[in-house]
Amino acid sequence: MSQTVETLINQWLEHLSHQGKSHYTTTAYERGLRHLIQWSEQTYEEDFDVVAIAPRDFEQWKTYQIRTQRSAPATINQRLVAVSSFFDWCVEAQIIASHPVRFTQAFRLEKHKPRSIPASQLNRLLRAVHTGGNWRDIAIIEVLAGTGVRVSELLALYIGDIIDLDKRSAHLIVRQGKQGNYRTVPLTKTVRQTITPYLEQHPQRDHPDPPLWMGPRGRLTQSSSVLRLLDKYCIQAKIEKITPHQLRHTFATRYLQKNPGDLRGLAALLGHSDLNSVMVYTEPSLDDLTQRMETLDDGSP
Repeated sequence: MSQTVETLINQWLEHLSHQGKSHYTTTAYERGLRHLIQWSEQTYEEDFDVVAIAPRDFEQWKTYQIRTQRSAPATINQRLVAVSSFFDWCVEAQIIASHPVRFTQAFRLEKHKPRSIPASQLNRLLRAVHTGGNWRDIAIIEVLAGTGVRVSELLALYIGDIIDLDKRSAHLIVRQGKQGNYRTVPLTKTVRQTITPYLEQHPQRDHPDPPLWMGPRGRLTQSSSVLRLLDKYCIQAKIEKITPHQLRHTFATRYLQKNPGDLRGLAALLGHSDLNSVMVYTEPSLDDLTQRMETLDDGSP
């Protein structure tokens, strides 16, 4: 790969970062683009050229992924989104005149309902963390399960982002969610009752500016810290591993069970501006459809 292409990639990644894309997203996008570059250089036996690549190259690259690599449709779609983003930027930066990926079709995929945690497993997890008696850990997991915030949003909280904790109107503020969105999320009684004792032992509880979540070595900043915390209590609860994202999905599922049809409310709580993003929680699972199909054979009208 030429130094020029490497420079363009770095400039594009910086552009994505300025747009508010997460580190996870930019990493996935870079991986998708480099997959195309590697294929191109192996196919043509020459350095990748942004200007020379043509629409037919993308069709051949897609076919290579399908037939040779047997990549999953979702993986191919993700790579197409990545390279499309790169060439969007190249057009805007006037590096190329036209968009070569425009007519390459992505796969149409079935919508899959995000995997939530059964109530029995969630209860076992919460019981394990409460038994441990660490109020910081209790508060972290109760906030994730009781508000649906993303782990990045959780770790970005400051003490001053917890408002009116002693009142029924208590809420937390997500100051910069996905794509820079600002929102407030009400706190249930259970969540309030777990944050209060944690804050009482926080060394800087009387000031709004310190980070909310602290550990022995200072502020918690890495999602891996929360993953390790969850792994620890899942082992103690004798259940399968649970991720922060599954707790977010579980919150969404429980909310709709209690408030059927309130997609606007759920979208506001989760920080989605598009209702289509939460429609997935209304999609029947394969188990649901299987059960409904079985009723066709039960003899009832």
